[in-house]
Amino acid sequence: MNVFFFVFLLQTLTFGVTSFTTPSSSICRAAQRTTATLYFSNAVNDDDNKDITTSNNDDIAIDEDVTTEIDRSVTVLERARIISYRVAMSASALCLCVLAVDDIGFMEGTGANIDHLSEQSSNALPILAGCTLTLCPVPRNKMIEVGTTSLGLAAIVSGLVSNVGDIQQLAGSISWSLSILALMTVSIREIFYFGVEYKQECIITLLTLALMFDYNNHVPFIFPLCALGMSILAAGKLFEPCDEDLVPSNSEFLAK
Repeated sequence: MNVFFFVFLLQTLTFGVTSFTTPSSSICRAAQRTTATLYFSNAVNDDDNKDITTSNNDDIAIDEDVTTEIDRSVTVLERARIISYRVAMSASALCLCVLAVDDIGFMEGTGANIDHLSEQSSNALPILAGCTLTLCPVPRNKMIEVGTTSLGLAAIVSGLVSNVGDIQQLAGSISWSLSILALMTVSIREIFYFGVEYKQECIITLLTLALMFDYNNHVPFIFPLCALGMSILAAGKLFEPCDEDLVPSNSEFLAK
């Protein structure tokens, strides 16, 4: 009897411990459910954190876009200045076209006499070129602002003085040189703001203007090339938004 009792007790202890430690036991299953619940909760929390981070990044990107739009807004005075700048540039290009037609004798044999128109164009070019440089927006740098404004005003004043009798010849040569410098500065400014890949016509104007400092002794056919470059530049300004003339943008409009 004691033997049987001992065997029964041994079997009970053996199966009891086994059932307690096996995965099928209720205690082990409860522990597994608790572990799975904790893992799922952690996964949900990680996803929520990722969503919050993504949402914050989107909010920051939206704020940057709004800030950029605010910074790029154009006031009425800025728009008026940019439009005046483009009108003055177009008028300068028109004067160069008249001088180019007269230089190559395009109207000879037609009976049309444009000598007076050519003379008026040469007198008006320093004033128009000076206005173009004075009105064009430049980077916010004191030295650049003072330099461009001084050169533009000097060209305007010399152009006005060149029509006075006694000093007409001397002032005429100075005003012409200042007008060339003013237009060269405008071309450099356009390249800086929009990039040489979108302002290749400015390369033409820079190269040709450099050969036009002496009005009476210039390279043949240099006026038509310069007039062509300035005309393309002035025509292209018609399609550019005003805000691109305020901040160097590498021509975002033409790049679209």
